[in-house]
Amino acid sequence: MDAFTKPFVCVIWIIVTVCFENNSKGQELTNSTESLTATEGGSITLPCTAHNISDKKVFWFQNEGYPIFVLNESQIADDRFELGRSNDDDWGLQIQDVTEWDAGTYRCLLNTKPVQMKTLHLTVLTKINKTVSSTNMNVFEGEDVELYCEVRGNPEPLVRWIRNGESVVVGKNLSLHDVTCESSGTYTCTASNNVGKAAYHDIQVAVCTNAAEETHHRNEGFAFILFFWCIKVIFISSA
Repeated sequence: MDAFTKPFVCVIWIIVTVCFENNSKGQELTNSTESLTATEGGSITLPCTAHNISDKKVFWFQNEGYPIFVLNESQIADDRFELGRSNDDDWGLQIQDVTEWDAGTYRCLLNTKPVQMKTLHLTVLTKINKTVSSTNMNVFEGEDVELYCEVRGNPEPLVRWIRNGESVVVGKNLSLHDVTCESSGTYTCTASNNVGKAAYHDIQVAVCTNAAEETHHRNEGFAFILFFWCIKVIFISSA
């Protein structure tokens, strides 16, 4: 029994050793981390080089989801993604017509033991997208007015308010207090972040005379006219 057990254990030890060496011999994907930046609408290649993969597989993962590529086979229904394959060692991931949703963490993985992996963090610069803003408005004298202009983009857009060609304030909100007729006009919200064209939005503000005051002034005018005609009638009668 002892004579049988010892060779058996030795054979198992030899098999395990050979398998381990076969998994790692000559196969290489350097473990590293890299940060990349792409522009919305453009293209980018996420580099990954794996040498002598033999019977092993190269995987591409986006964030924490399922693989998007296993070897040469795409696992997603998005033809914007493809492998470069300029040579046998090139496993770079190419992304065409980049969108903001492509931003995130990508991993190029070789399933050796231990696993070899390259991590890439992709930032996407996006154009300005106006989401919501104030509409044209009519207000009365003495009221307060709040104008707002919400925009999105990466990097964060710089928002300015312009009136009559001059900068009024920097920021998404513009506050007008105790407005007068002189406050009427066009207020322009401008946003820029050096990605694509700047965005503009005009808001018309019309300041009306307070209704009660307007009625009071109208009555005063009518009383003056009536007084004038009374004087005129008296003058004619006296003549």
